[in-house]
Amino acid sequence: MKRYIYIASLLVLPILQSCEKKEATPLNLEVHTDKNSYKVGEQVLFHISGNPDQLTFFSGEEGHKYVYRERTKAIPQAVTLEFSTNRRYGTDVQQPNSLRLLVSQQFAGVYQPDAIKESDWVDITAAFKLSGIQVNDATYVSSGQVDLSKLSASGFNLNANAMVYFAFKYSGNTGSTQPRWWINQFSLNTETTERITLPIANLQGAAWTSIGLENSPVSWLLSSAGLRFQGGGATIGSNQVWAISKPLDLTSVTPDKGVALKNMSTRMDTYAYTFTAPGTYEITFVGSNSNVYGEYLVVKTVELEVTE
Repeated sequence: MKRYIYIASLLVLPILQSCEKKEATPLNLEVHTDKNSYKVGEQVLFHISGNPDQLTFFSGEEGHKYVYRERTKAIPQAVTLEFSTNRRYGTDVQQPNSLRLLVSQQFAGVYQPDAIKESDWVDITAAFKLSGIQVNDATYVSSGQVDLSKLSASGFNLNANAMVYFAFKYSGNTGSTQPRWWINQFSLNTETTERITLPIANLQGAAWTSIGLENSPVSWLLSSAGLRFQGGGATIGSNQVWAISKPLDLTSVTPDKGVALKNMSTRMDTYAYTFTAPGTYEITFVGSNSNVYGEYLVVKTVELEVTE
């Protein structure tokens, strides 16, 4: 009987030991710099003590502010659009208005030919600059930056709380060379009430869908090189093809992000960073020690003036 009691006690001991909680180690994080003012391009050396298991750095620059780390919505003060085009071949006399930019907040989001209704869309091409005929593929013309909230004269009254769609509409007529249009940049941004400019969508992120009407033989193609319509020679059939974006939320923004500097397998006593623009920056370091039983989190801020 004693033998069995003894063996049982050996089995119980490891179980009891395994149930002991190993709390996360308390953290005393401190961060300081050698001075409070630096020049643009001058290295800032942050001295770090406490050796946290994890350390994240928010520089205080746009897109990297700790205070906006959980922000997913912002109220637009302005919504701006800029894109770039390259046009080759064809003439305006034979192929007039071959590319138009339209916008809609009435489109139902059905990407089928019979769902495309001109009455749902507003032509805002006149507010932008399109490329003339170029002699090479490399020359792109900027449309200029346009505030979409100021296009009421064009018949478009922006509702910042509604989804918006954009469309590049191509029209080409058989019988003469149809122009080729390439678009390599599309930048839709919101400017918040705090005068902060935040991205909404770029060319790839707008996720264009090509919709051909009236048996159009050519389609819009989206690749890493851009959004392209190849046009064609005089014998190519007529084209009326729309490239329509996905629905874009004008109040949706990407939360600001920090940079992970270390994990528990490394040690960091200093961190060097260089600011490229003048301003007053609130830099934030977030340190933590954590395990399955708990977490110690410490946030330290350093304010610096960066001058020219």
